[in-house]
Amino acid sequence: MDYEIKLQEFEGPLDLLLHLVQKHEIDIFDIPISEITEQYIYYINQFKEYNMELSSEFIVMAAHLIQLKSKLLLPIEENENGEEIDPRDELAQRIYDYKIFKEISGFIKSKEDTYLKIFYKDPEYQLINDDIITNIDINSLLEAFKKVIAKSKIEAKDEEIIIHKIQSETIRIEDKIKQIITQLDNNETVEFSSLFPHRPTRTNIVVTFLALLELLKKNVIKFIQYKTCGEIIISKV
Repeated sequence: MDYEIKLQEFEGPLDLLLHLVQKHEIDIFDIPISEITEQYIYYINQFKEYNMELSSEFIVMAAHLIQLKSKLLLPIEENENGEEIDPRDELAQRIYDYKIFKEISGFIKSKEDTYLKIFYKDPEYQLINDDIITNIDINSLLEAFKKVIAKSKIEAKDEEIIIHKIQSETIRIEDKIKQIITQLDNNETVEFSSLFPHRPTRTNIVVTFLALLELLKKNVIKFIQYKTCGEIIISKV
């Protein structure tokens, strides 16, 4: 009996790499490039064999993996501070960033059906200020978080901070929710940017995002924006 082989669809080369890393329970920052490269090439060859549409991005990533594999055979280079340069660091960071945003997107999608089933009754009287934008969607909030991440990367680069590993950090969503509520108890409104330290970690950024979504879902807070792309203001409902 012939068996039909069904291949998982991948959104892009990073999606495939993340799949391979998670499948073998590999630490993102300790990727065995040689093993992953062989499996990656095997997958894209399967795509070709079963006439699936193959993006050039997958081929480019395969070439990049082969290049990394070659670099690992050469003597280890050092940076200006005499620290060893791991050729895998840049790729590992890209996969990690992709994993974070994939988790956030998955969380939003899981809540989508719930939000669509909720109906709100409009108040009998409603004062409207044309200068205020209150209908801020998830995309606007996600864009604001992307700016925070981009800013943290720029500041780290300006201070010439070299990061090879992301230190483990434990921040509970419950604690972040309490922190936000405390800030709102002390102030009528809180600026979105004030929720983050000078140079926030990615864990801090993601937990803050999920905490805000949870408070929004429970109708505890609302977002206000006085102009398009302006600072997002948070207040209690």
